Amino acid sequence: MHAKANITTPPTAHEQTFESALWQGHKAQVANPDVSRGQQQRQATLKCATLTYAELHQISLKLAAGLQSYGAQSESTLLMLIPNGVEYPRTPLDMRASPHHLRFTALKHTLRDVKPQIVVAPDASSGKAIDVSVSELGLPQPIRLCLASSTSRGSNPAWKPLASMSDYASRFEPPDEHDSSEEMMAAARQDRPDRIHSIMFTSGTSGRPKGCPLRVSGMSHVLQSQRWLLTPESAAFALQQPHNSRGIAPAQTLQTWAAGGAVVMTGQTFSVRDAAEAIRQLGVTFLVLTPPMVHEMAAELAERPLPDAGASCVKTIQVGGDAVTRDVLVKCARLFPWARVCVNHGMTEGGGSFVWPFFETAPRDIPYFGGDVSRGPVGARVADPGVGRRGGTGLIRGYMEGRSAESFYPDRRGRSWFVTGDVATVDASGLVYILGRSGDMIRRAGVIVMPAVIESSVESFLGVQTVVVPVPHHVLGAEPFAVVSSYGDGKTEAQIKEHVRAALGRDYALAGLASLKQLGLVEFPLNQTHKVVRSELRGLVLKHLDRQKSIANGKCGDT
Repeated sequence: MHAKANITTPPTAHEQTFESALWQGHKAQVANPDVSRGQQQRQATLKCATLTYAELHQISLKLAAGLQSYGAQSESTLLMLIPNGVEYPRTPLDMRASPHHLRFTALKHTLRDVKPQIVVAPDASSGKAIDVSVSELGLPQPIRLCLASSTSRGSNPAWKPLASMSDYASRFEPPDEHDSSEEMMAAARQDRPDRIHSIMFTSGTSGRPKGCPLRVSGMSHVLQSQRWLLTPESAAFALQQPHNSRGIAPAQTLQTWAAGGAVVMTGQTFSVRDAAEAIRQLGVTFLVLTPPMVHEMAAELAERPLPDAGASCVKTIQVGGDAVTRDVLVKCARLFPWARVCVNHGMTEGGGSFVWPFFETAPRDIPYFGGDVSRGPVGARVADPGVGRRGGTGLIRGYMEGRSAESFYPDRRGRSWFVTGDVATVDASGLVYILGRSGDMIRRAGVIVMPAVIESSVESFLGVQTVVVPVPHHVLGAEPFAVVSSYGDGKTEAQIKEHVRAALGRDYALAGLASLKQLGLVEFPLNQTHKVVRSELRGLVLKHLDRQKSIANGKCGDT
């Protein structure tokens, strides 16, 4: 499926306007002659920029013409270093370019790996790092575009404002502009399944970020297999923020457009407050939350409740980005009682392996591993239990430059498999339990203990957020230690320990517990993508245990 086809021929596109709402920090409203008076009044009230499919299509054609005028070729590699705004969804549509996303810290490695023919940056000043890196690496000079309306004095004149592209293209337009547009559209429809559609980069938490080249066939598989997630009703106003799961961005955009819906963008941060405000103002119908964000959303809505109409507009919520516990799903369903709440597992390396069969099941009644950890259905080949392997069209064939080649291997039938790094198990009915990342597992006397299992058990018992980290033991190697936001309704440490032992067995027994207050914290430490920084939390736990040991030794000395 090609992005331009989705824009050009959405369902009833010529009979009805489908807004692409781009709610970016109260930007001025964009006048739209194709929008009814009632819709215009609504847009003015919301103070958001909006684009219809027709407008987006015309902008894409003008941008494509401008890029051609600058000498860009079809299937060019386009590197985007731009914020989560209107430019993101429209820019990759042109020239069938492959967009690439990365952090500036990995810029030089990425330029060397992808060798882009086109680069888009916020402005010419921020593009100086690109100028220097391209020169030092001896790469061919790319076409340089920036989002700023004009370039600053003294900046590299090679950086051209994105807005000037259509003006530049008009100087070279053929006499019959319609024929030129049709030629571009005809060429765009002649796509190749093997073409690299996009390259997303991994987070780099385990080292240098790795490029994941997803092909057209892979994205087509994702869109086809994930139709259950974004329906025409839930895609009406689908919120898209800069998720920690990088692969969400292009897939969710195309899924939303394929369903005839609108992509809603709130700015450049992955923010619960912005998400809640978008629900209030725009009536968002779909959103994605990480487990910590569910707890943040609960606090946000306790402080500023949504009106009934606001809560009921949300039709589907996808929870992911980390291991999902029973308490998280139950809490999310309680916050949005009219929404379908699901877990959807995917990776930067690809998706489309799972569906969620529990939409008609109350979150409390969903089966959980050990009674506690949510599961998704079959679609992965996993050990029992062990590190998961996945295969299929929706996955990349390997990382760029052949990095971490050991993560990909063929089976005896020649089918390719990817070692995901997820710890999982599968039951006799074919349901897969994803228990967390292999880097988070605790080895206690040779037994693998997954933190999410204990976290869910404690959360269900106390009703508060819980994070489990390993602490060293001179005989067992390591033991799980729980950090709770509070002790709930006053239960003791002994009661909590006994609950975990009775529910999960001796192998999962807790070494101890501490509250955030005991660690000197007000809230759990989170990174920019709203995931708990376990390494930081573990360091505070070890300091806490050292203090307790010093106090105990001091008392013994006094005695």
